[in-house]
Amino acid sequence: MLAALGVLLIVGGAATSGLLALRSDERVPVLVASRDIAAGEEITADALTTTSVASEDTHLIPASQEDQLVGQYARLTISSGQLMDTAMLMRTAALRPGSVAVGAELGSGRVPALGLQAGDVVDLIAVADGVGEVLAEGVLVSSFITANETGAGSGAATATFIVDQADGPRIAAVNAAGELAVVLVERGTAWEG
Repeated sequence: MLAALGVLLIVGGAATSGLLALRSDERVPVLVASRDIAAGEEITADALTTTSVASEDTHLIPASQEDQLVGQYARLTISSGQLMDTAMLMRTAALRPGSVAVGAELGSGRVPALGLQAGDVVDLIAVADGVGEVLAEGVLVSSFITANETGAGSGAATATFIVDQADGPRIAAVNAAGELAVVLVERGTAWEG
């Protein structure tokens, strides 16, 4: 009787382990870039294809949500064959009529210590003689590269901000004078399917 119970427990345990192993490797179709997609480019159906992967606990976009993805914009450059992840997308185009991209070099203390990322919303501040003046509110961060990534010896990070065309020249001038600081207002939110 005990031998039969032992065999039953061994067979039951093996069956349970096998089922869990199969379930953990369950593959689902997800979206993949079928060609290179430039940062800021609108995503079209011809830029997407599918592949099956084990995608449990990931931010990969299921193939069933392709129609919701088309019309979104790439936050960063996406290479052909790269799995589509919600963090790569934004809902609106970075550059719209009446807006411009302004580059900035931001020294230590001029940007939050946690850094910035594409999609963040910030306020741009002119800081001179201990006084801060708001230059632009609700500005979109298009790109951000840390000082380590730039390889520059200056210790400065670089960023691109999308601002109203009328504000562009003044922000560029304040940056050139080394007086530009950034206040993080809202961390960029990932695309929701």
